[in-house]
Order: sequence, then structure tokens, then C-alpha cells
Amino acid sequence: MNVISKATCNRLGITDWEVCPFWLRMADTCSVRPSGLVRKLKIVIGGHSFEIAAVVLALDAPGAYPILLGCPWLRSANIN
Repeated sequence: MNVISKATCNRLGITDWEVCPFWLRMADTCSVRPSGLVRKLKIVIGGHSFEIAAVVLALDAPGAYPILLGCPWLRSANIN
């Protein structure tokens, strides 16, 4: 799963995310309802452009990563 923080969405001016139809089970086994779902988010990594979908989470922890790229991105980028 690709994840983007709500704070990063706000900094980038992304405010029109969809309602997320599912809950997430976190590593500590708690269930979290995402703030939303962003589809067709364009990112550039190493000069290569990608279009991803990302779940929006309210990550209040200091030092939290702005975007976490998971298996969907790894597959689309053909990372071995």
C-alpha cells in the first residue's frame, strides 16, 4: 500500500481526496480509518514519472515520512 500523510497533502494543495472504503490494520494490530484515498497522484523519482494511488493517513508523529511507497509502486516501477 502507498501512503501519504495528511500534512503532505495539505502542503501540496491536495484536498479533494476520495472517501476511503476500507480500514487498515497497522503493524501494532490497531485498526485505522484512513482520512481518504488519492488516485492518480503524479510523482517523480530518479527522473522517472509515476502515477500512484495513495491512502491518506493523519500521521501526527514527529519525523513521520511524508510518503511511503509500497508494493504497488515497486511492481509498477519494475523494482527487482
